[in-house]
Amino acid sequence: MPELTKKDEARMLRYRGQSLRLLQDAMDEIRGNRWLRCEELLWGSLTLAVKGVALGRGRELDGLKAVEEYASELGQESRDRRIREAFTKLASFGETADRVRESRIRADHLVATLEDVTGAVERLWDMAPGGDLLSRFVEGEFDELDEMDRGSGGAD
Repeated sequence: MPELTKKDEARMLRYRGQSLRLLQDAMDEIRGNRWLRCEELLWGSLTLAVKGVALGRGRELDGLKAVEEYASELGQESRDRRIREAFTKLASFGETADRVRESRIRADHLVATLEDVTGAVERLWDMAPGGDLLSRFVEGEFDELDEMDRGSGGAD
């Protein structure tokens, strides 16, 4: 894998933070039965996750079609159906949400899509360079290390 510049590392952290925030917001929206807003948030989260993996591998993706195709490639490479089918499932999310609102079907289909897309986003971030390191950084586990450095004046 290519060596990332500091700028690319910062961009990847930003993508990851935004992606995970959008994913959490989508879960909050679905709890409030706001399905269409949930769909938008899932699209954003998934798109940023795919772009983050691409960036970590030295690729720039331009446009939704390129992102969807790369997600399909990543799904095939990792043999992960959730990644491979995530955009396809999201494409029918709105129609399914309409049918749920009209009470023609239960919300189980939407919940299953949410679970699949959530799993795909988590798996994609695991595939990104430094996946575990990124997770801990985003979750704030390095805050105490920063505090220790400030407390000791940063001297080694």
